[in-house]
Amino acid sequence: MKTYKGLTLLKLIHFSRAFFQSKSTAFFGVAFLTVFAITFVAGFWPFDIHPQNEVSWLKDRNGVNFHGQSMILSPALWNEPQKSPFQDGAITVELKVRPTAESSGSDYIFCLDDGKTPEVTLFGQWRSHLMIRSRTDDPALRKRGTSYQEMGLRNALLKNQEALITVTSGTAGSVIYINGKLARSYPRYRLLSGSKEEPIRIILGNSPTGHSYWHGDISGLAVYNRVLTSEQVSRSYQEWISGKTPLQSVNSGCMALYLFDEREGKVVHNRVSAGGELMIQEVFAPLQRIVLISPWLDFEWSLEYFQDIAVNIFGFMPFGFFCAAFMFKAGKFRRKNIYWITALLGLGFGLVIELSQVYLPTRHSQLMDVIDNFAGTILGLILFHLVFDNKKTPAWTGRRLLGSMRNRD
Repeated sequence: MKTYKGLTLLKLIHFSRAFFQSKSTAFFGVAFLTVFAITFVAGFWPFDIHPQNEVSWLKDRNGVNFHGQSMILSPALWNEPQKSPFQDGAITVELKVRPTAESSGSDYIFCLDDGKTPEVTLFGQWRSHLMIRSRTDDPALRKRGTSYQEMGLRNALLKNQEALITVTSGTAGSVIYINGKLARSYPRYRLLSGSKEEPIRIILGNSPTGHSYWHGDISGLAVYNRVLTSEQVSRSYQEWISGKTPLQSVNSGCMALYLFDEREGKVVHNRVSAGGELMIQEVFAPLQRIVLISPWLDFEWSLEYFQDIAVNIFGFMPFGFFCAAFMFKAGKFRRKNIYWITALLGLGFGLVIELSQVYLPTRHSQLMDVIDNFAGTILGLILFHLVFDNKKTPAWTGRRLLGSMRNRD
């Protein structure tokens, strides 16, 4: 069986050499232009610099649905400079959500943003788990290799199941409640430990860069500038599920309450004070544009991430092969120059695509993609070398391959 496979590989090598070496310069010119066009379209698709913001009001109940590249945000800065509304870093967030899909990455549901990286704090979804991250200046509290601390709760965000997530945080640490019941406490964790009293804004359904969009419904949000007690959390949950207006008296410290009961329009009103409205923009436009995201910031242990790497590598192999083959058939370039020119063209083309994607809100400008595209070009060059090598490499390779297989047998 091993000898048979070796013969098959040898025949494939001989066939490839005979097929491609018999083709004309025009054939490789057309092939290269076709590959270039396909790669260009794939790199810039869908060519939309003003995509629709994919947020819609729920028809049968209060709330909004996020179903793609989408974002809701407070357009005005939430507090004045040098005047934080959160005394001593105390905060409580109530968030009524219903995920409609399991996340394969770290998708943002809610975050407080001050224009810096990472954000002040974020609530996100990874698979069916709740993920909460907050910026911190204390190295002892940071997750290794990052500038943030992290806490979470397993299976808190089950698909198509509504849940009220309440997180309280202050000098004594942070506590997570699910549906009014204490789920887990983190004594050393503080949501606002990295806030320096800069103006902040609320963002729902996505990250400030627009790269971490979430799928699901949000039907309630409340933010307090104090730590609610467990009794208050339980009572507030009962008010949420009964349809009553949750705690919002002056003594409760509620500074923002969004019931998402408008059912139409582009504004979600703050029901406890003037200002602080949330805006649903017609066009999806990220707040931050990142040029060539570093691989170590973009890396994820997910099938989708590694599939993206494979597509970017193998997608540029035809570019490297047909570019080199066309120049070789044209007969105007030395072989060494063909290698250099093709490699530089692959690198440059990949770089142009990624730099241009900065201005395409639905695409991500990633340095890893440039590296993958260059690697694909090099693999295409290696394939070109095997097919167009003037030496009798295939026969030598075949004899050596069959000999090694017989030795193993």
